[in-house]
Amino acid sequence: MKKLFLYITLSFSLLAFAQNEQLAQYYYEKGDFEKAKIGFEELLQNVPQNTQYFLRTIDCYQQLQLFDIAEKAIKERFDKYKQSNLLVELGYNFQLRKDDTKAKVYYDQAVERIKKNPNEIYSISNAFERKVLLDYALKSYKIATELNPNFNFNYQMGLLYGQLSNMEMMISTFLDEAYANPQNAIRIQNQLVRFMVDEGDAAFSEMLRKALIIRTQKNQDIFWNHYLSWFYVQQKEFEKAFIQEKAIYKRSPESLTAIVNLAQLAIEEENQETAKEILDFVLENTSDLELRIQANSYLITMKIENTSEKDFVAISTELDELLKQFGTSPFTLSLQLIQAHFVAFNLKKPEEGRAIVKKALELQLNDYEVADAKMELADILLYEEKFNQALIYYSQIELDLKNDVMAHE
Repeated sequence: MKKLFLYITLSFSLLAFAQNEQLAQYYYEKGDFEKAKIGFEELLQNVPQNTQYFLRTIDCYQQLQLFDIAEKAIKERFDKYKQSNLLVELGYNFQLRKDDTKAKVYYDQAVERIKKNPNEIYSISNAFERKVLLDYALKSYKIATELNPNFNFNYQMGLLYGQLSNMEMMISTFLDEAYANPQNAIRIQNQLVRFMVDEGDAAFSEMLRKALIIRTQKNQDIFWNHYLSWFYVQQKEFEKAFIQEKAIYKRSPESLTAIVNLAQLAIEEENQETAKEILDFVLENTSDLELRIQANSYLITMKIENTSEKDFVAISTELDELLKQFGTSPFTLSLQLIQAHFVAFNLKKPEEGRAIVKKALELQLNDYEVADAKMELADILLYEEKFNQALIYYSQIELDLKNDVMAHE
């Protein structure tokens, strides 16, 4: 019974503590700093070593312009725990009082701590960044890296250069990091895209293009061809991206998959001229059955989209020849469905189109291939105004591929 009573008491205590924390945070986020201050002071009294509670308490003091109380609390905590980030907090407290001279003294002391022990960089740089003291944060990272070459803060420094609007250094730092650590390339590209697209900065895009071209010329590593190709794709300059992809393929002719994907992107952006040039290159340079079928599928689809009724016979013949060349199998499902769609919607022969799809469904298809075929079949039935039959096939797809994109479609 004593153990049970103790367990219940502890449970209630923890619950009450959690509620107090939520309440203090609620007042803090609401901007009621007087009530938030009282809440965080109580929390800090119960858990004095909690850094988050301390920083929230100090922030409340500063929001209420209780700078003397904040200074005293920071100094007492620094004397007790000797945490270097508190020097930044102390400097910032003086900065809020518009005493920049004293603020600089403490900021410089924090930086000096890094010189004595580079491992201090983590807490100090975090404190500088949290207070948006970007120049000091950048200086801290540089010093730590100089003292310990094993440190790598290129990504953090790149972000800081961007926030400081030093685009040239941001690009240079990010590209250095991408090359040294390719596993970070996508994360860096996401940051670069934000400046290229979200902010619509043409000057930035031009600066990045020049930086990539210079690196491509100086360093023969195909890494830079890949990066330049990626850049041109973002700019929707697919013909220039294709030049880079060809250069990559000539030096490393392992796969044409990336080039086929580039053709697909060009098609999606309605740049069919470049897409056709890319796909023709693929057909000239591969004997891979899957890639050849994929390339021909894209090419014949573009022809159908841009054709007039007088060319229907020629397209029908070409589809027959492609299926004769590659055979009727799961590998050629895309061609079979293209043919079914063309016969049903262009030649206005829905019965024949349905027959082609039903024949395809007799093949050994996986779940996604079955869904593709059923979708085409349902579309044809919808075209024929056979709504109940169409609904059956749409419903089957939805049930068979729950939560998949195809099911939602």
